Amino acid sequence: MEVASVRRRVFAYLVDLVLVGGGVYAVAARRDRSVAVRALAFGLLATVVGSAYHVVLEGRGGQTVGKRVAGIAVVGGDGSRCNYAAAASRTALRFVDALPFAYLVGFLSISLTGRRQRIGDLVANTVVVRSRGG
Repeated sequence: MEVASVRRRVFAYLVDLVLVGGGVYAVAARRDRSVAVRALAFGLLATVVGSAYHVVLEGRGGQTVGKRVAGIAVVGGDGSRCNYAAAASRTALRFVDALPFAYLVGFLSISLTGRRQRIGDLVANTVVVRSRGG
């Protein structure tokens, strides 16, 4: 297993952010709502849709669209296939990795662990690796 580089992980994250964020924005940005209501709708939808997106796609096959494009995948710590429980655990801890801003905790964790794991990966016992096709 070749552990995925930080560059590939960031690229995958940005692809997913544009994909999910763009879709959520299109739904939340209706002009007949106040700015405050649009912001609240965007925040709530982004949290729910983004979380479901990661849990379902990573739990099903270890890859979001961004990870597939970047040629990386989430696997169990022993190289086994990622499952829904592990995907849910790593997704639930994204908020910790995002602290205090701009994924600083996650970046530090990735930088300081031998297998480049963020907090969510450590708790879920998962690793992000280069995929066979990547």
